[in-house]
Amino acid sequence: MSKLTLISRQSEAFPVLTGTMVIPAGDCQYPPAIKAMDLLKVDFDCHSVGHDGLYLVEILNAKGIEWRGCRRFQKKPDLHIDVSGNGEWRPCSLGASGMRVAGYVEQVYKPA
Repeated sequence: MSKLTLISRQSEAFPVLTGTMVIPAGDCQYPPAIKAMDLLKVDFDCHSVGHDGLYLVEILNAKGIEWRGCRRFQKKPDLHIDVSGNGEWRPCSLGASGMRVAGYVEQVYKPA
């Protein structure tokens, strides 16, 4: 069961989901891996990049969540992000970019 909780991060509180849940991809498009009509099974208890894969990330500003989307990450051993979805890998620092991991995308369900 998923729920909305408050977690304090860097002395600011932002609402985050917990648990595992299936959500519509909607504004999380990241072609070719994720399209608007897909569904995403997301583990919202994951808040860091622990291994290679797709993650739901958010960019925060002073008011809260400014942007949310999916991105593929690799640990090579430094963290890299595929910015386009087409293998355009760049070094990444989540904190420096204002990003936080909202969850790990366990599965992408495509429409039949």
